[in-house]
Amino acid sequence: MSSPVTVSAAMIVRNEQSFLPGCLESLQGRVDDIVVVDTGSTDGTVDIATRAGVRLYHQPWRDDFAAARNAALARVSGSWVLYIDADERLVLPEGGVLADYIDPGAIAGLVRLRPKTGYTRYREWRLFRSDPRLRFAGRIHETMVPAIRTISTREGLPIRQTSVRIDHLGYDGGQGHKHARNLALLEQAVRDDPDRAFLWHHLAETLVALGRLQPAMAAARSGIAGARRQESDEQRAAASLCCQLLARAERQGGGDPVPAIAEGLAILPHDYALWFLLGRAALDAGRPRAALRVAQKLRAIDPDTLQDGVLAFDRRIFGDRACELAAVACLRLGHRRDAAAHFAEAARLAPDEMTYRLKASALGGPAP
Repeated sequence: MSSPVTVSAAMIVRNEQSFLPGCLESLQGRVDDIVVVDTGSTDGTVDIATRAGVRLYHQPWRDDFAAARNAALARVSGSWVLYIDADERLVLPEGGVLADYIDPGAIAGLVRLRPKTGYTRYREWRLFRSDPRLRFAGRIHETMVPAIRTISTREGLPIRQTSVRIDHLGYDGGQGHKHARNLALLEQAVRDDPDRAFLWHHLAETLVALGRLQPAMAAARSGIAGARRQESDEQRAAASLCCQLLARAERQGGGDPVPAIAEGLAILPHDYALWFLLGRAALDAGRPRAALRVAQKLRAIDPDTLQDGVLAFDRRIFGDRACELAAVACLRLGHRRDAAAHFAEAARLAPDEMTYRLKASALGGPAP
């Protein structure tokens, strides 16, 4: 029996000739309609889209991601929308078509997104009904989540977690070319929406990349304050990211990262990146037993089970980096044999990291 759902993929592009073919290939035969809005490409993007047979439209770029995305939404023909970017790939774990994964009685569906190669997945709002009331808002980090939640509550329509996956590839390369563009957009965005913590976090990260550490830390603190004023799962996740940034900045500057770590864990106890930073801070403070306990906690977690949470994590903090943390803690406790075993396990998990193998060998451990 065919699904009552039809799905349009909607994307905006500009100079995406290196990524677009792979994205379109992942969509072909899995969605009913593909709408692409080009915002001024000067490379081969338009030719690629044309040859692929998508419905292609053009709109001048106006420093407003929401406006561009809404132009795509206005042209979809399906009863549901998947919004996706050229540097992403749709993955259907059980095969078939995307409509098979959607509950037609829901207002929206969450996907499991991997933001970067080597990271765990987290839940992302990417599937929703084609409804003129559902439109993006925000110049950058545009979102339709508040509109979805409003309709869901008002009309009693559920939001479903799906098994659909999206792999994001764009963060695998450097982002330096985007900092100047993003800075102006982010500065305006936090003026427009001062309580949205993720905007402050991205602004803080951009300022760090530009070498402006003190303004970055101030932005991170503004993000935490905004999350307290307007609470949600997404706000808590962004506030925790702000705490990660503050903790890293304090540690790199020779300060005490523990207050920022503690604040973040109070907001989001399962932020395992903060737990890893806590282990590093324990080593710095001469508390190897505490560091070892953190390493053991991280090693006990299967990163494949972390796919429906609000944050993604570098998988290595559950693998070789946790083993390295444990090894150093054991060395400082005088347990050389245990340290060698941990370094050997780290070498097994990350065979390209020759340092682990050398340290295990130097401590008289078995060959990894």
